[in-house]
Amino acid sequence: MEDLQRLVKIVTRLKQRQYPLLELKSINENSSKENLFFRHIRKGIVSTDDDAAELLYGSKSEDDRYRMLKSRLKQKLLNHIFFLDFTDDNEKTPESLEQECIHLLHQGRVLMLTGELKIAKGLFFKAYTAATRYEFTHYKVQALEEMVKVYSENHQPHVFEDTVNELNEVRKLYNAEDEAKQRYYYIKMMLSKSVNSRRKNMDYAIESIEWFHKKWKQFKSFNLFEFYYKTKRNVMTLQGEHEKLLDFLNDVLSGKVERYEINEQRLDISNVQHAKVYALLKLNRINEGLEAANQYEEFVNESQNEWFDLKELQVLLAMKGERFDDALEYIGKVFENKRFITLDRVVENKWKLYNAYLHFAHASNFHMRNFNFAKFVDFVPEYDKSLEGYNVALLILQFIYYVEQGDMDEIAIRRDELKKYMANHFKENFSYRTRTIYKLLNIVVENDLNYRKILSRSKYLINKLNEAEVLEDTYNEMEIISYEFLWEQMMNMIKLERASSWD
Repeated sequence: MEDLQRLVKIVTRLKQRQYPLLELKSINENSSKENLFFRHIRKGIVSTDDDAAELLYGSKSEDDRYRMLKSRLKQKLLNHIFFLDFTDDNEKTPESLEQECIHLLHQGRVLMLTGELKIAKGLFFKAYTAATRYEFTHYKVQALEEMVKVYSENHQPHVFEDTVNELNEVRKLYNAEDEAKQRYYYIKMMLSKSVNSRRKNMDYAIESIEWFHKKWKQFKSFNLFEFYYKTKRNVMTLQGEHEKLLDFLNDVLSGKVERYEINEQRLDISNVQHAKVYALLKLNRINEGLEAANQYEEFVNESQNEWFDLKELQVLLAMKGERFDDALEYIGKVFENKRFITLDRVVENKWKLYNAYLHFAHASNFHMRNFNFAKFVDFVPEYDKSLEGYNVALLILQFIYYVEQGDMDEIAIRRDELKKYMANHFKENFSYRTRTIYKLLNIVVENDLNYRKILSRSKYLINKLNEAEVLEDTYNEMEIISYEFLWEQMMNMIKLERASSWD
């Protein structure tokens, strides 16, 4: 009761003049302007400042009333960040564990500003305990630093000295982790920046795996293990070492690596499962991949971004295994998900492209009554280095579409657009398989859809295509359905067109 009485006095004395949060559960026409503005944004009723100002005040966005309202709404939304729920079906996640430490430290520090040391001390000790249990070293350092202040103010020299000694020891671990963190994020940046950057920095990344390993073995810290695990996983994926990676991932999933017990509360199981399913996809182990994906599904729900990542793997596995009915079922669930409309536009377009490929593959032609291909073929995507993989996949699909239509002008246009990517670092950014399919498509154009000539002049490249399996992930490409399958379907179209022209 004493603590409650102290808190009541503090809140009464320093309370805010306005209610700091939105009334999210009871918004109606009589609600405050902030709540109405929130509802209009959430429902997509307004999308620009001018739209909002006109609806709320019948004015332009320069109106001071609107600008002040916008500022108040933003502040209240930021206040809600303190109360975000990172749990998953009431189960704690690594994010919710970190949030717990952040909240305890924040509450204690604010109470210190009011002069309330007693309650603050208890909060800092809870933060210290949580940070120790969950291995959040930086929050443990912060908790100990705050406890040093409290013991100083309370004139407790013995516990002050003990806390300072512990703080100095924890800082040694923190400094090691901080050094590793900078190294890890540099490698992560350079391996994802571009294909050229990836190649230039791969040796350093490989060397760093052993460096992270030594640091982890020295300090036995989860944070150092995580840097080691993620770097090793990324390098092995990019290098195409998927068999070795599977063994490593299975060790991680067992909860023990080299006799080290992994802090299971911190380990992101869904991330490890995703890497395992992806490795099986690259190895063409379709049934194993789908089985592992089903196990992975236990760790995610439809409200999470990870759920869309899972469905992407399931769709790609099913399409690679030519199980198109299964793929249609998976992708149907994606479009039915209420969160689909909230996805980033680039991600949304990728899903639509998957859908277009899938509907073509399912029917082996473009004459699908329940799918409109026109929106995918009536425009030529502009060159964009950041979207190279997507655009090349789209152009290949468009090329095949116009082969079926027998429209040589449009076919040539798509061939020429693909040629631009060849001139713009195509050789560097795309695998031998993608460069080979481009050469095959060029044969189609040069031989004016003549089936016999195409068949004769493509044999060498077809053999090369079959030999050139790509295991590494060095390239920015999207081979959504195997090029062999696409080529076979296109040749069937050309053969049928040739046969019908004889009738």
